[in-house]
Amino acid sequence: MSGREAEVAAEIRRIVREDLHARTEFGDSEELASRLDSLALLSLVVAVEDRFRIVLTEEDAAAARSLADLARIVAARAPAEVPP
Repeated sequence: MSGREAEVAAEIRRIVREDLHARTEFGDSEELASRLDSLALLSLVVAVEDRFRIVLTEEDAAAARSLADLARIVAARAPAEVPP
């Protein structure tokens, strides 16, 4: 992961912990669906879109199998002025 991707991943972890109140931790390559149910995954996508001011397509969501995948997609799409 690049530096920006690592910062985004850290912010996504914070969103999961603080905004979604999920009591789970996961590694960068662990599948998100193995730790979060479908409602939590949908909530995560919406929270990430709001936080980073982006829109994730269905294809993005399908490609984001792990935290690293999601961080890579978000880092590529988020405006540089949006701090992680």
